[in-house]
Amino acid sequence: MSKAIKNNDTQYAYSVSRIRAIERKLLDKGKLDRMVEAKSPEEALKVLQEADYGKRDSDSADIYDYENLLRDESKKVYSLLKEIAPGPDVFDLFLITNDYHNIKVVLKSEFLGQDYDNLLVESGSIPIDKLKTMIRERSMADMPAVMKSAVEECIQTYNKTLDPQVIDIILDKASFKQMKDTSVKSGSIFIKDLVTLFIDLANIKIFLRAKALNKSWDFLNKVLIPEGSINSEVFVENLDNPLDSFIDALKFTSLGEFLEEGIESFKTTGTLTKFEKLSDNLILNYVKKSKYIALGIEPLVGFLIAKEMEIKNARIIMVGKINNISNDVIRERLREAYV
Repeated sequence: MSKAIKNNDTQYAYSVSRIRAIERKLLDKGKLDRMVEAKSPEEALKVLQEADYGKRDSDSADIYDYENLLRDESKKVYSLLKEIAPGPDVFDLFLITNDYHNIKVVLKSEFLGQDYDNLLVESGSIPIDKLKTMIRERSMADMPAVMKSAVEECIQTYNKTLDPQVIDIILDKASFKQMKDTSVKSGSIFIKDLVTLFIDLANIKIFLRAKALNKSWDFLNKVLIPEGSINSEVFVENLDNPLDSFIDALKFTSLGEFLEEGIESFKTTGTLTKFEKLSDNLILNYVKKSKYIALGIEPLVGFLIAKEMEIKNARIIMVGKINNISNDVIRERLREAYV
């Protein structure tokens, strides 16, 4: 697969032309504004239907079924990319997080004797029923090696400690390791750097939470994810320092401006709401570079991230409209548009 992506970008000519045509239906700022300004949830839902979400028959649309509509749209995007991409397996990289989420749910259900099946998500690279069977029967030969090793470590460590937190720590690290390994195998620098950005943003978030909860250096070292671009020492050395010192340590990096704005908001509000919005915008601005690439996997990945952000925006608006949240508050929560 890596040679195909490295050496034969011309094979993407058909895929990219398909994506360029479909991109025209993405929700731009104007369409998002129409949803925000809609007088009712039904009116907002019509904008989604015009963009080919679900069926166009507005009379049969149920506003409280919007989550299924968004979930189906996400499945449709992955199905399309796997259908048209020369190296379709690489897109599983973006489903790995859902796999690990489901593993957490299955293991905690077993260890704690609770039924958490309602928390499982369908859009993983491994079907839910298959994943549940593999874990419950301890028959994990078909799992990716990193995932199999992580599940086995969770089982062994929990049996020794009876601490459910170890499940999150082990699986979060394994999730990003598998993503990083997959990105390297893809042969695409664009994808590899994107995953590195994911890791950096996750580590900054971990650092801010650890600092807010007065966690120890030892705890921080355990939960930080390896293979980001920020050395773990930067986090550990600044754990007991004012947040301004952490910003200063990274102000001349590509994350400097983002950190200043995101951390200032965290200092003021004590929440990560603005930070998470800025993180999503940073990711979107990274993949926007793909709009200027004629051949290769980059435009397909750019479209995928664009759709994920679009679906997130649609969810924010629909939740806001159904719950009578003011337009200003809804607009403040929205991520940037890709187009």
